Amino acid sequence: MAIGRSFCRAITSHRWRATLALLAFATLLTLRVPRSSSLGADFPQHSPSSLAHFLADFSNHPRLYSHITGSWGVEEEMNNYTSWRYVVSYECGARCTGRVELSAHDDASQHRVRVHDTRCSKLPLLPWPQTCQTSVTETVITSRSGGGAHLEEVARVQCGALALAAGCDVRAARRDHLRALRAELARQL
Repeated sequence: MAIGRSFCRAITSHRWRATLALLAFATLLTLRVPRSSSLGADFPQHSPSSLAHFLADFSNHPRLYSHITGSWGVEEEMNNYTSWRYVVSYECGARCTGRVELSAHDDASQHRVRVHDTRCSKLPLLPWPQTCQTSVTETVITSRSGGGAHLEEVARVQCGALALAAGCDVRAARRDHLRALRAELARQL
């Protein structure tokens, strides 16, 4: 009988440890660490409106963002002559889906484009948990002296634990985006 009780105590203490380990793992997955990056760039060959409209057109985003790998579709859309807003869902891998809310506004002196992107990945063989990364990029495009467009951008990302472990480098991601944007615009010339 004494062996049975000590065995039950050992199992019970292991359950508590396993439960605590599982809770710690779940907490780690929900942890979000903010990161941000700012950049400025000149586009002497492009007008501010053409650059803003290119960035606001989601059909260009799969060529600008490497994580958009599959099909996509517009869920909501609203616009008038100077502002538009739409929501797009997209695929970003076998176990990954994303959703972008994109808004843009044109006025006489500047063009604003705001992209709020949330993408979530599921762990292999598990329906839960899923890890999500949220980013908000706010871009202001103005005329530059001497012609062309000047872009100022601020990107804020909430990096999850897995993204941090893989290296959540917002600055490098924005530089890659800028490089892809320049390459796409050069193809249009």
